[in-house]
Amino acid sequence: MEERKKEKYRLVRYRRELERYLNRIVSFAMGGEFERCDYDKLVEKADRKLAEVEKVKLHNDYFESLENFVHKCRELKKSDMDKDEISAQIVHEANRIRKLRRKKSYSRKKRRSEADEDFG
Repeated sequence: MEERKKEKYRLVRYRRELERYLNRIVSFAMGGEFERCDYDKLVEKADRKLAEVEKVKLHNDYFESLENFVHKCRELKKSDMDKDEISAQIVHEANRIRKLRRKKSYSRKKRRSEADEDFG
């Protein structure tokens, strides 16, 4: 039983750090003054914080998308895109990920409203 608690703790910690990574990068991209060198430093800092947490296998589309976002940010850091293109890519990807997070609640609302109409 103790091992399951430790595994759950590692999983929760890794998931939280992935979400923090997303929030740090998006906040920076939407913050206005976007400089390429500052972006590179931010990605390095966020990578260091993520490296402090043990990586755990995820079985959820949302969290797998967060891992893909981390890889995309690293690729954007290496790319030769200008700052506006990088910012647009980050915001687009973040919106897609956040939509994926809310997808389940949307489908529930849709089913609930259809059921309510049947009774009305």
